[in-house]
Amino acid sequence: MEPARPPFSLERALAGVIAVLVFVSLAVQTTINLEQDGSPLAAFGLLLRYFTIWSNLTAGLMLGWVALGGRAPGRAVFALATALSVVALVYHALLSPDHHPVGLDWWTNLAFHTLVPAATIAWWIAFYRADAFLWKSLTIVTPAPIAYTVFALIYGASSGFYPYFFLDQPALGWSQLAINIVGLALFFVAMGAALLGVRRLVSARA
Repeated sequence: MEPARPPFSLERALAGVIAVLVFVSLAVQTTINLEQDGSPLAAFGLLLRYFTIWSNLTAGLMLGWVALGGRAPGRAVFALATALSVVALVYHALLSPDHHPVGLDWWTNLAFHTLVPAATIAWWIAFYRADAFLWKSLTIVTPAPIAYTVFALIYGASSGFYPYFFLDQPALGWSQLAINIVGLALFFVAMGAALLGVRRLVSARA
């Protein structure tokens, strides 16, 4: 059980900074997309095709709640940190070689794939006790990517647009898609385990 939060703290202040970064970046990206997507609602809705946006929006909402005096369960923050670590690693390792944003797109891309993930993970490490996270906590990291995968496949089947090449069922076939989904789930678990290891190492050296 997490200890009670003080009325004002560095934890809340930094959570607020990260939340503001998320919502400003989302607003800017929505504005950038208005020309091709027609309306603010449509532009924002189309952003939600991406797991990156799901994760960043969750970070904004969760950390914004903390900044306003709420409490975020440790397991939920751990799952968020894991999701954002996957977002950052997959983007920089697999997607960035073919993605070259410019102007404001470059800044929002930096926020979504680098700044928000790094800041949220650091915030989790700094303000949540290591002994609150056991290895059985790894079960919490898979529901979000599973839910997103179901959404992406349904959306792709209805629209023909698959946000990520490793979920492109028509191009991959069901067998390869199944292998990719299992691999993705295992990757989330591995990243969660790595974060737990880092969290415990930092705690031991503190």
